[in-house]
Amino acid sequence: MLIFVHMQLSKNKTDYLFDHLRQHWVPDKRVMDAFAIFQPGEPVPEGIQGKIVFQLSDREEPQPLSIDFEGEGIPVLFPLSHDAAIFRLDGAGNLWFTHDYLSSAFYLLSGIQELGGGKRDVHGRFGFAGSIQAKYGFISKPVVNYYFEFLLKGFETFASFHHFDIERRRLFENFGFLLSHDVDRVAYHHPRLIIYKILQILGLKPSTESKRKNLKLCFSGLRYQLNPGRGSDPWWNFDWMIDLEKRLGIRSTFFFLHKEDGRKNAWYAFESPKIKCLISELKQNKFEVGIHGTFKSVSDLQSLQNQQTALAKVYGQMPMGIRQHYLLFKHPTTFQIQEAAGLVYDSSLSFHDHDGYRNGYCYPFHPYDFEKDSAMKIWEIPLVMMEVSALQYRQLSYDEISKSVEGYIQEAQKFGGLFTLLWHNCRLNDDEYVGISKFYEDLLKHMVKLNPSALTGVGLIERCSSC
Repeated sequence: MLIFVHMQLSKNKTDYLFDHLRQHWVPDKRVMDAFAIFQPGEPVPEGIQGKIVFQLSDREEPQPLSIDFEGEGIPVLFPLSHDAAIFRLDGAGNLWFTHDYLSSAFYLLSGIQELGGGKRDVHGRFGFAGSIQAKYGFISKPVVNYYFEFLLKGFETFASFHHFDIERRRLFENFGFLLSHDVDRVAYHHPRLIIYKILQILGLKPSTESKRKNLKLCFSGLRYQLNPGRGSDPWWNFDWMIDLEKRLGIRSTFFFLHKEDGRKNAWYAFESPKIKCLISELKQNKFEVGIHGTFKSVSDLQSLQNQQTALAKVYGQMPMGIRQHYLLFKHPTTFQIQEAAGLVYDSSLSFHDHDGYRNGYCYPFHPYDFEKDSAMKIWEIPLVMMEVSALQYRQLSYDEISKSVEGYIQEAQKFGGLFTLLWHNCRLNDDEYVGISKFYEDLLKHMVKLNPSALTGVGLIERCSSC
């Protein structure tokens, strides 16, 4: 179902934005009482004094204007003129925001750009190529955080003129780091994958590897199947992953996929002895276990509830967090289903084919329900980087991945925000990606040296909820 939404901001929408702005400042009544928000075409009364003026744009679609802020060009999606200033203060003590930062922030944070249909891939996913971030080249900037910074700098200027101070907030003193793993596959030498390798060798399936390498991998799998006790499966690497994180003093979140109908879902069962033992070990060592929602759960509440119940029987408690398999999502339907199932947070919102800020924000946030014109209770923890996007879709080198991570961390540090990284256990195989395990270990070691606040998904939401 397509939802058509006018960009004109209702009071509910502006309240939604100001509620998220509270993550960055302690609301001051003297500031809020001065707010004067004017709809498009609504005249501003003459002789106003001591007001903070927000004029809203009449445009339905963004027409970005780049504004210089501390040496960087930040695109404002709904400019009101060609004025290069962020705001202006007049002699009557009025602060005038020169552009519509509220509509600009809402457009990205709410995901409104995804509601009009547009080009989708074979799985129905809204891709990077069709996004405004791709069109104007700002995927690597959390521009909503910049818009909020513009507002706060304006509030500070207004408060200084009127002889009082405002108090800022940061979620993290430095930056937050959330590491997670989607457990899609646990057996590299699975019979299905061996058959697929044979089809690649015969030229019946596409392959990026040479025929010689595919033969080597195929024979390796056959040997394992014939003598399973004499070797190890490179995708069953959880002991190594757990030990690495424990040595580094961090704990991650593992999202487990249910064995529902369809080959694209799990090839393992929650109740299998190996999976039960793994989940027990994770719980004992204070890692988080979440649900990795199947294809069907994107639009089927009963399916999601069945998955939760099945995982809870093994985990000993209901999972609080979810990430949808393949990052497949229908907005706002999937959020509504997740909320109805009692989940506390989701962490699916990233472009499957490009790392960066899908919603322009490096903080957790509440999604917007356009059908009810109100915020949802469930939290979204934005996913900044997935190794599949970097390695498979963008085909970045290890050095390029490191540079991208460094850039995202620097953005998070500016705002006391969050860097989130998803790395699948099934992409730590050195036979497939030469040197990948060492690169991954070195990457985590480097991030830990930067002194982040490392949290699980549940830990992060507890922190947000207490602020």
